[in-house]
Amino acid sequence: MVHIEDLFTGAADATTAAPIDWDPLREHDALLEVGLLDCRVCPLTGRSGLLLDMRTALQYRTGNAALLVVRGMRSFRWRETPPNTELFNFSVGSSSPTATAEAWRIDLGLFIDGELSIEGKSADFYLLNADALPDAPPNYSGRGLDEVRHALPWWDSECTVLEWSSTDGI
Repeated sequence: MVHIEDLFTGAADATTAAPIDWDPLREHDALLEVGLLDCRVCPLTGRSGLLLDMRTALQYRTGNAALLVVRGMRSFRWRETPPNTELFNFSVGSSSPTATAEAWRIDLGLFIDGELSIEGKSADFYLLNADALPDAPPNYSGRGLDEVRHALPWWDSECTVLEWSSTDGI
């Protein structure tokens, strides 16, 4: 078992996991209805990470969490219309990965009104089973992060890597 944080930093090796069937690093709209929980940007290492709640995903029947790591980050762009609540579940309405010889990029359209775009040299995607989570995401209405945090996969969550993919070799 590993911590999600260790996958982000590269301290854990998940290359022995099975290859992913529906690959969001290559397939358009593979991340439909996935919940975006948190984003990390580490300028020191040139990495960004997206922590995802997979319990509402349309394309995946296994895994309750996922991590998308972009290495050699070139850009990170976030735009949203701020919601009127303390917590708001941004869910993915579209996902569009593109690859060239020089870079990999993903553009996410987020429900209700948000956009996220990340570009870097390469990316890894880990489909995870985070320990001790309920079957459904928490109700965010009128609650703070400290009230729902126990029901979410988080950076310190212990997990098992079920499947993975990488853009290395594209």
